[in-house]
Amino acid sequence: MFVGKALNVELGWSLDDIATLEEALFAEDAGLDQPMQAPMIDGFICALVSGPTPIAPEQAMAWVLDAEQGLQQPSFADPDLAARLQALVLKQWQATAAALREPDRPAYQPLFGCTEGEDGRPLVILDDWCRGYLCGIALAAPAWQPLLQAHPDWFDTLQLYGSEAGWQRLEQHPPSEAAHDAAAAGLAQQARQIQRYWQAQRDAAVAAAMADVANRAASSAALCPCGSGRPYPSCHGAH
Repeated sequence: MFVGKALNVELGWSLDDIATLEEALFAEDAGLDQPMQAPMIDGFICALVSGPTPIAPEQAMAWVLDAEQGLQQPSFADPDLAARLQALVLKQWQATAAALREPDRPAYQPLFGCTEGEDGRPLVILDDWCRGYLCGIALAAPAWQPLLQAHPDWFDTLQLYGSEAGWQRLEQHPPSEAAHDAAAAGLAQQARQIQRYWQAQRDAAVAAAMADVANRAASSAALCPCGSGRPYPSCHGAH
């Protein structure tokens, strides 16, 4: 059972897409030891489209197939299946980018697994999605460091539910249902917050580059103060 954007984002995965994806990745004839499950792929994609360093979907696909090392390749009997899986990953990639960046889209929501708690209530599973997000960070770890150092609190839930150290903490101090539900609800906001931070950094870099080009153009057009009427770079500025 799944909860999240697979059910409410127009261009993202349908439940049939998720079934196709996971059946293929975990089929015996695929020969894959550590493929990602759908929630982990979703968290992975979210980090990649949000972060500081552009990463191609083709590069990401290697880690979808092998979450540990990004090296193992499938042995599908159907030669077209790998292409269909890549198309599904790209479909969610585009939907995630749109949901995070475009205000007229439905609000971004992570895709979580869901099981039944001891009292019969649905219990959202955060581990896989958080693991996937941290895997996405790891692909460009040095570039993420400024934000990790400036706002470590933005990553508390990700680290708690997505890392070995966090799982040990959860085992020693299990959260209440209310705290667990609050963590689940907060992840969407944190994902949007992180994306906005890196988007602002990218926008500032583009603006600085454009200003530099404009300044160079203005400098090139300036007339030489010697009175020759020629542009300064072509006159005394050339010496």
